[in-house]
Amino acid sequence: MKKILFSFIFTIFIVSNSFATIRTVNVSNFSFTPSTVNAFVGDTIKFQWVSGSHTTTCNGTNGTSLPAGAASWNANMSSGAPTFLYKITVAGNYHYVCLPHAPDMAGDIVATVSGVNSISSLADVFSLSQNYPNPFNPTTKINFSIAKAGFVSLKVYDILGNEVSSIVNEQLSQGAYSVDFNGSALSSGVYFYRIRTSDFSEVKRMYLVK
Repeated sequence: MKKILFSFIFTIFIVSNSFATIRTVNVSNFSFTPSTVNAFVGDTIKFQWVSGSHTTTCNGTNGTSLPAGAASWNANMSSGAPTFLYKITVAGNYHYVCLPHAPDMAGDIVATVSGVNSISSLADVFSLSQNYPNPFNPTTKINFSIAKAGFVSLKVYDILGNEVSSIVNEQLSQGAYSVDFNGSALSSGVYFYRIRTSDFSEVKRMYLVK
């Protein structure tokens, strides 16, 4: 009986965390890249030092803000401390800065509760649907399907080709999926979203109107 109960609990843990991922933000002179990250509760933000001497700080001071109940952070970033990991446990908007270079060097994390939602385990084609609604403010839904299991990347770019958000960056099973994109930290304009797998790549356009 104990073995069955443990197996059941362990299975629930694996399923509930199957879509958690690590999202990397590069720290260099004088920017966080990407400057805006869409993430989900359970994800880990990996701040990776590239150059310069900076901090990643989100503690409610110096113009920073974070959701109520979220743990604050203040980490030095340098060649001697090249990596800082922050796990998201509370949904909401996080605005963080580099203290020596604030307010110009800043970034945003938009964290929501839901992640990639499985619509069906059956899919015989690769596809990327047009987001809906479109235009949108500030959230929209993107559906896609993958014909075989593999690593899937779904990213958003501005009109200049700069990456502004990494929505999906993980291993997925064959099937049809739906994911929500939150553009609350972005300005109005035209954006492009691109899906990539080892066998498929497609780009579509969307409009954020505030």
